[in-house]
Amino acid sequence: MRALAAFVGVILLAGLIGAALSYPAYELTSTFAAWPFHRVASRIAMLVLLIGLIWLCRRLGLGRKRDFGFGLPWPRFLRTAILFGALGVATAALGAGFLLESRLRIADPSFPGTLSSLIRIFLVGLASGVSVALIEETVFRGAIHTAVEREAGPWAAVLSTAPLFAVLHFFARIHIPADQVNAGSGFYLLVHSFQPLSQPALVLDAFLSWLAVGLTLSLTRVLTGNTAAAIGLHAGWVIVLRMLQESTLAAPDAGASIWVSRLDGLLGYWIIPWSIVIAAALWLGRRAWVPGARTDPAGNAQPAVSGASRSSR
Repeated sequence: MRALAAFVGVILLAGLIGAALSYPAYELTSTFAAWPFHRVASRIAMLVLLIGLIWLCRRLGLGRKRDFGFGLPWPRFLRTAILFGALGVATAALGAGFLLESRLRIADPSFPGTLSSLIRIFLVGLASGVSVALIEETVFRGAIHTAVEREAGPWAAVLSTAPLFAVLHFFARIHIPADQVNAGSGFYLLVHSFQPLSQPALVLDAFLSWLAVGLTLSLTRVLTGNTAAAIGLHAGWVIVLRMLQESTLAAPDAGASIWVSRLDGLLGYWIIPWSIVIAAALWLGRRAWVPGARTDPAGNAQPAVSGASRSSR
C-alpha cells in the first residue's frame, strides 16, 4: 500500500528534519526565552510534520472535507460527535469504575476532591480530549484511511491504520538538562522517544490496548464514511483518562496484575474485552444509529429515513 508507506515515510522524514533543526532553533530561542530543549524540539517536529502532511495530502489528491472525514453537514456532524462523546464518557467511566473497584487505581492523596478541583480536572480532560481527538482522527481515520481505502478498500484501511495508530502512542518524554544540550541532542531525543518499543514484553499489553481502540474507532469510520462518531468516542475516552491521571495513582501492587500495563498503570488487557463489547454493540446496533451519521459515497449526508430503509433490507 503505497499511500500508507508515503505517510509513514513523511512521519519518519519529519522526525529526522525536526531532529536536525532542533538545536539551531534552541540556540535561537535561548536568546529571548529560557525554554527547555525538549519543548523546542517537539514544537519544531510538529511544525515540520504538519508541513509534510499538508504536502503529502495535496500530492495524494486529498483536499476536500470528506477526504479528512468531515463529509457530514456541520449540524449533523456536531450532533453525532456530541452524542458519541457522551457515549465515550459513559463507557470510559465503566472502565474507570473497574480500575477503582479492583484497587488497580487508588485516590491520589494530594488531590483535594473538592467541587472546584473536580471541575478543573474535567475542563483539563475536555480540552485534552477535544484537541487530541480532532488531531488524531483527522489524520488516522481521516486522511490516512481515505488514502489507503482508495487503493485497497475500507477494511485494508482499518487493518493498516490501527497498528500505526497504536505504535505512535509509545512516545516517551525525554528531557535533556540545559548544560548537556548539543548539536546531536535532537537525534538523541528522536531515538529515545520510542525507547519503550525496545522492550516488547513490557509494552505488548499496552500495544494491544491501543490496537483494540484503533480498530473500534476505525469501525465507525467504515460504517459511516466520516469521523464524527470516532471523534466523539475518542474525546470522551480521553476526558475520563485525563481525569483519572489527574486524580488517581497506580496502586503499589498494580504491576503484578495481568489487567494493567506496567508502562502506565492505566491501559492493559482489560481494554481488549471492553473494546470488543463496544465494537459488538456498535455493529449489532448499526441499523439504529448509522443512518443518521452516514455520509454517502458522493460525500453527502444520507437522509436518516432512506438510510434506515436501506440498512433494514
